[in-house]
Formats: sequence, structure tokens, C-alpha cells
Amino acid sequence: MGLKNSLQRVYICSAAYDDRLDEVVEKILEVFPRERKDRLILVKPNILGPHAPEKAVTTHPMLVKSVVRVLEKKGARVIVGDNPGMGGYGKALHSARKCGVLECAGQCFVNLGHNPVRKDIHSKYFSQATISREVLEADEVINLPKLKTHSLTVLTGAVKNTFGYVVGADKMYLHASCPSAADFARGLLDIYQVRPPELNIMDAVLAMQGNGPSNGTPVYLNRILASDNAVSLDAAATHMLGIRPSQVPHLDFAGKMGLGETDPEKMNIKGSLEKIPGFKFPGTFIPGITGLVLNRYLSRWANCLPEVVSSRCISCGICAGHCPVGAMSMSSSGPVLDRDKCINCYCCQEMCPEDAIRLSGRFLRLLGRGSRRE
Repeated sequence: MGLKNSLQRVYICSAAYDDRLDEVVEKILEVFPRERKDRLILVKPNILGPHAPEKAVTTHPMLVKSVVRVLEKKGARVIVGDNPGMGGYGKALHSARKCGVLECAGQCFVNLGHNPVRKDIHSKYFSQATISREVLEADEVINLPKLKTHSLTVLTGAVKNTFGYVVGADKMYLHASCPSAADFARGLLDIYQVRPPELNIMDAVLAMQGNGPSNGTPVYLNRILASDNAVSLDAAATHMLGIRPSQVPHLDFAGKMGLGETDPEKMNIKGSLEKIPGFKFPGTFIPGITGLVLNRYLSRWANCLPEVVSSRCISCGICAGHCPVGAMSMSSSGPVLDRDKCINCYCCQEMCPEDAIRLSGRFLRLLGRGSRRE
């Protein structure tokens, strides 16, 4: 498909983590040109937590390195950073070091948690959020999402990666303020609209399937996707993975709000949008009309619940510490879930470093749908 002159374009190419990655980034910057000399550019990878690159949890450091290198050649002033999912300002440096981004970013790395700003947000769920100053003041934000599944949002992509604008414990507050999947989808879009990235380059070379965003299974797709519209980029990715954007709540709402085109027939796409067979989605995802009804209207009763796998649990307390509503607490025998308090945000499963939280299905098991745990 040819790339026409349009604001909502998607570029897709084959790629690998090798010496030719710089050429891929150069081409993307040609396709989406902007004045970058002497401009302050925030490169925002996904640094969810301290995970090695081969786990496919975080944006691969090779892509970060190529983007920084190419931008510096163009005379840009580059900074690199993210607010990890794990709480505490010191976690940003630890997470960046473990996932390899710190080394590849070099002197460009900044701790986005050091300069928080309280920002008024137009939202029905919250009136303010704590946002990194660098996000607000950069001349350009280049978003480097990882293509992953997500037990709450179905997909972690370009739009979801902007949740990393939010500093520290405010993420927990926002989760608590948006107690259903549909609520969180709308709240996520409220954060996204604080500063839609000017360019999005998605790392889909090594993606994650299954029960993401941290405990799924790595899978090589060998692709890089890019767009100047995060919604359109994510929508193209969902088509590539074999589902419709309407099955991803925040993309469904974003399309209806006019935040981006979600129909690939109405996008200007260069490259192959060939569907990837057999890609596995989270156990929380139910396809079709049944899933639409359950996820939208009956999620409080139908959704999976976190369940501690005692043989894996080391009683570190991270799950309890990251529960936004206090549904998970620690006892002498390990974590305990208060099912009445649980809002099915799956932060406990997302942050568990031992993969000791599985999602148990209530009557979803009877439907026999969704991916099996990897």
C-alpha cells in the first residue's frame, strides 16, 4: 500500500535488532519529517520494571540506542526516560539499568520522576494528575512503545505507553479512580490527551503474547511500526494481530472521539498489514459479541480474579504494595486477596516479579475462551 499525504499514516517494515536498525529509524524520520535540529526531544520507551530485554517486557535497548543516535546526528537535544510501573523514584534508574536502556541512552537518560507537575485534567474520573515536567516542556515526544498484550487493556501499545507520563504513586490513584476496564480506558485517554506524542515507533521485533504485560511469552514478529498518530498505530497493530480495534476499549473510545482513524481501509499505510496467525491474547480477553457484553457491562462479575500461586510466591509484598484499592494484603502465609475490594486492574499480576499471580476465571472458564496461561 502506498503512503499518501495524510495526517494519519502508518509505516510498517521488517526489522531486527542489528546494525541495520539505524537505517530503519532514518527512514521513519524521513516518512514523518519535522524540524529537529536544536529541538529538545523526549524519547519515551516502555520501562515497566527491571526486566531483561529478552523477556519482551520493555522496549528493546537496541531500538532506543538507534533512535538516540540518529536524532543526535540530526542535531537534536535528546533526553530519554519513563516512569516505571514500580513505585519509588529510585526504581526508574534500577529498572532502566536492568532492561538495558540506561546503558544505551547514556548521558541522555533522565529520571522523569524528579520534576513532577500537578496538571489539571479534563476527566470525569479525576481532576488532576502528576505529570513529568519533561513531557510538558519537550519540543517533541517520540514514543517507543512495546507491542504486548495486557490483561486489563488487551493491548499495550502507543496509547497505553503514555500512561508513563504519570509520576509515581499517582498511577495507583488513577487506577482506583477508574474501577472498571471501560472506566480505565476513558481515563487513559484523558492522560493521553495531555500530550499526544508527535511520533510513535513501535517495537514489534520481539513482542509479547499471552498474559502480558509482564508475564506473557516473548514472540518474534520482526516488525517495526510507526505513525504520527498513536491511535491509528495501535489500531493497525490490532488488525495485524487478528482482532478489531473495537475489541480494545480505549481504541474503540478513541476512534469514536475522533482521536485517530481506526479503520485500516481509511489509513494511508506503507508496508504489509498481513495478519499474524495464532497470536495469543490474555486469558481475560473474550472475543466476539460475548466478550463485548461481558467486558463492557458485566465485567465486575465476569472478570478474572487474581490468585496467588504459593509455589512461586516469595512473599516480597510487591503485589500488596501496588494494589490501588488495598484489596491485596500481606499475612504470615503470604498475600491475601479481598475479592469484594478487587477492581480487576491486575496491577498485582503486572508487577509480580516471580509470575506468582495467575488470573482465575469465575464463569469465564465455562466459556472455554481466551488464551491458556503460558
